[in-house]
Amino acid sequence: MQTNKLFSLVALAATLALGFAPLATHAETTSIFGPGDLVKGSGSTVYYFASDGYRYVFPNEKTYFTWYKDFSSVKQITDGMLSTLPLARNNVTYRPGYKMVKVTTDPKTYVVDQGGVLRYVPSQELAQTLYGLSWNNKIDDLPDSYFANYRVGTPLVTAADFKPADIMTQTTTISIDKQLDTNKVTVTIGTVGNGFVPPTITVKSGSTVTWTSNDSTEHTIAGPWGSSQSLNYQGTYSHTFNTAGSFDYKDSQHTSMKGTINVVQ
Repeated sequence: MQTNKLFSLVALAATLALGFAPLATHAETTSIFGPGDLVKGSGSTVYYFASDGYRYVFPNEKTYFTWYKDFSSVKQITDGMLSTLPLARNNVTYRPGYKMVKVTTDPKTYVVDQGGVLRYVPSQELAQTLYGLSWNNKIDDLPDSYFANYRVGTPLVTAADFKPADIMTQTTTISIDKQLDTNKVTVTIGTVGNGFVPPTITVKSGSTVTWTSNDSTEHTIAGPWGSSQSLNYQGTYSHTFNTAGSFDYKDSQHTSMKGTINVVQ
């Protein structure tokens, strides 16, 4: 199965536009988004925004559609906000259990387990047991350049080693697949013009919010719970929220920069 021509070699090296121009032209820009949301700027490239504050790339549309049926939940944010969010070093991988894969230069067929782990399927009989009579239609080819997104785990021996339906049920989000701690949430500090990204975020009681500076200008976080030290580029400050409520804060050095932490039980 060949890679869709929509995806250029340049895009493979960084981010890939998923080719939905109508969304790019008609989506309304919002500043309300949080961990687990799909976001995009004025262009057509879609990212997964995670609790660690990073935006994760979908390396191709096949990967995207193992997780989502369409683009209806994508939120458009300003290009400034998007550029403030750092890119994750690793990309989104296939949803575990959804399909089998193989690399174009490797005859082996693998199932995809949690964490982007590939497990070798040693026989057609086992593949048929796992994915039914049409098992050979449930294999996608991965270009060699995508293989670096995965790691090889232990081979399967019997069907009891891997149950596709169960693993899909256990892995409903990309955050679960990446094994991210959703009780640890990152807000990125941008330029004065871009502000805090996201500016408003909702967390569960007991969660720790970490502010990470992505700006060369100094910033200081000041909220009803106290203040941070002065933060330089890549400086961080954390606070754990144990009480439900809505907590406004600002940058005491640049008072136009404001944000809100909503804490729910």
